[in-house]
Amino acid sequence: MSLDLARRSYGRAAQAGLTAPEDPHAIIGVALTELHGALEALSHAVAAGDHLPPGPMTRALSAIYLLQNSLDFEQGGDIAPALFQVYEYCRVQVVAAFRREIEDPEGIAKALSFIASLRTAWSQIGQEPGRAVG
Repeated sequence: MSLDLARRSYGRAAQAGLTAPEDPHAIIGVALTELHGALEALSHAVAAGDHLPPGPMTRALSAIYLLQNSLDFEQGGDIAPALFQVYEYCRVQVVAAFRREIEDPEGIAKALSFIASLRTAWSQIGQEPGRAVG
């Protein structure tokens, strides 16, 4: 996993006054939470027909980049490519919404639903006794 990238990103955030978790599992959890919040804001704006706020769009794309680059394709089995596809779907939906080239009006809402499910699953993994981190 490219957790160095995640740590560097959160290191920059720490300089801005935010705290960065040390646990790799927690880093991914924070990225999923950030992505979820950004997609939620974008989903509300799309549903209301409002202009998309640039802050949530930037946070969504940054979180997606971190999540995609944290995947371990060598040891991740079938799950790494599947997660990459989910993150890529989210990225495509965010970019399309920003460009106002929405093919699927429910695209951002679907992306939000996917990430909500991943957040729940990731949280449950973090609660398992003896969870291996690395």
